Amino acid sequence: MDAVEFERVSYPAEAGECARVRDDLRRWMDASGVPDGVAHGVVLAASEAIDNVVAHAYRDDPALSGSPTIDLTMCLDGADVVVTIADHGLWAEPVSSDLEHDATGHPAQHGRGIILMNSHVDEVAIHHDRQGTSVLLRSRRTQDAEPVVEPG
Repeated sequence: MDAVEFERVSYPAEAGECARVRDDLRRWMDASGVPDGVAHGVVLAASEAIDNVVAHAYRDDPALSGSPTIDLTMCLDGADVVVTIADHGLWAEPVSSDLEHDATGHPAQHGRGIILMNSHVDEVAIHHDRQGTSVLLRSRRTQDAEPVVEPG
């Protein structure tokens, strides 16, 4: 990959760190010249993935070793901005495929994150295995211009 700019940062996987991760991501995109509309969508999608790391990846499991972390990787790849949010924890299977109700029939409190991510970036790829979970977010840095309609 011939990236124009690349940065990787690790943070403690704690609720109090989520805002700092988002702020650092936003600053990096601003400094990299990513247009505001694109940056806003990437930050919203990344925020969902970041929150999921804190809420789900590092449940109390004696098999997990080391400090819980959120690994953020940001790069410009040609015309795209690519952000990866990764953890070294466990994948949490959704408890219900019903977006309106949880497994007990009560109104759902979670479960719309992947839909939200997909609605704010051009591509979402999620990979999970025994080493953790990675969420890749990709968006074009240039927004498509509206077609010019000639009066006729």
